Amino acid sequence: MEIVIDAPKLQSLIGELAAAEERGAALYLTESEERYLVREIDVAGPEDRLETSATHITFAPQFLARVTRRAREKRMHLAIVHTHPKGYENFSPTDNEAEVGLADFLHRRNPQKASISMVLCSGSMKARRFGSSDLIPVRVVGREVTCRSGTPEDLQTRERFDRQARAFGREGQAILKSLKVAIVGLGGTGSVAAQQLAYLGVGSFVLVDADTVEESNLNRVVGARKESIGKPKTEVAAAAIREVEPKTRVDILTASVISESGLRMLRATDAIFICTDSHSSRAFLNELAYQYLIPAFDIGTSINAADCRVTAITGRTQMLAPGLPCLLCGNALDSRAIREELMTPEQRAADPYFNSGGVHQPAVISLNSTMVSLAVTMFLSAFVGIPGKARWQSYNAITGTVRVLGMALDAECHVCGSSGIMGAGDSQALGFLTLMN
Repeated sequence: MEIVIDAPKLQSLIGELAAAEERGAALYLTESEERYLVREIDVAGPEDRLETSATHITFAPQFLARVTRRAREKRMHLAIVHTHPKGYENFSPTDNEAEVGLADFLHRRNPQKASISMVLCSGSMKARRFGSSDLIPVRVVGREVTCRSGTPEDLQTRERFDRQARAFGREGQAILKSLKVAIVGLGGTGSVAAQQLAYLGVGSFVLVDADTVEESNLNRVVGARKESIGKPKTEVAAAAIREVEPKTRVDILTASVISESGLRMLRATDAIFICTDSHSSRAFLNELAYQYLIPAFDIGTSINAADCRVTAITGRTQMLAPGLPCLLCGNALDSRAIREELMTPEQRAADPYFNSGGVHQPAVISLNSTMVSLAVTMFLSAFVGIPGKARWQSYNAITGTVRVLGMALDAECHVCGSSGIMGAGDSQALGFLTLMN
């Protein structure tokens, strides 16, 4: 298992413990696949502590009774956190001794859920199950993502990645190999993303697209050939990835992402590239990214032309993660388009305002490649630490400019706000699937 905490919650916890000179807190965790997601935090006040030292805290019985009861009632896992002084980066012998008796108490109070011990020092967290010495990896998700870099064998950089490792190190290359990246939409942008990520050495992929290759796709779908016409785009992309690295694991879903099967496949991934022009699927993925604490990278392109005369060439890419505004806040979703896309054929026929969308938009591989490259570089900045602060960019090909965009986070947003669905995981149904049902 792995524990995932969003960066704003971690910074808030660090600030509260430091400002009030408190020494501990309880974290309530939801669950998703092989991850525990931090949903809520309960900081222990002075009355909740019996004794504190530099490396140890004894919580009052009423605090432990309160947090275990709350975790049981909410059907959540429970983590008990305490702080250590700077320079002491692991559990102490005193911790080991204290946890032996506490482990049984916590299990009896909340028997169906995990009880986890955590120590916070110098802004980083160590975790393990109570009474165990085996550490549980902790991932922090925000503008940057900290995660385990894989097994020591992954650090044996092969010659093919030598030039990349010179940029972000053997550890960065090992992180890429350990990641499972989803790409939703394998058309003009998604196929380019698949190619770039395969060359970078990403170790595992999830590919989602319900469409098949048409002859009009051959000008921009990387990996597609004349003989690809009629084949699922997912299969064409999977073959292109395996041409780069035959051992790469690729799972495919040749169906709509807005489904229980789509959710099951995506909630186990480490990052999502949103390469679909459907507003409904983007809205679905927007919610999923924040509810399951999975960073996503939204990519869009647009060419406006009239009578074969180009009037505008633009693109955008935006990272979706805790602490960053979602697509809803960024006004990147069209509610009318979502409504239309979710209509049944009968509803469309009966709706006088429905636009059938019969106009085919221009599409050129160079613009697709430009925006994907910006998004993949943003992904590298977030996961392997190459310099780069941009998390929302727009491109104007006519003026040749790339602008970094930004906006204040809407704390009241039901998706990315602090009181929204952040970290809810499997504890509640994804709102978009509820709407569909």
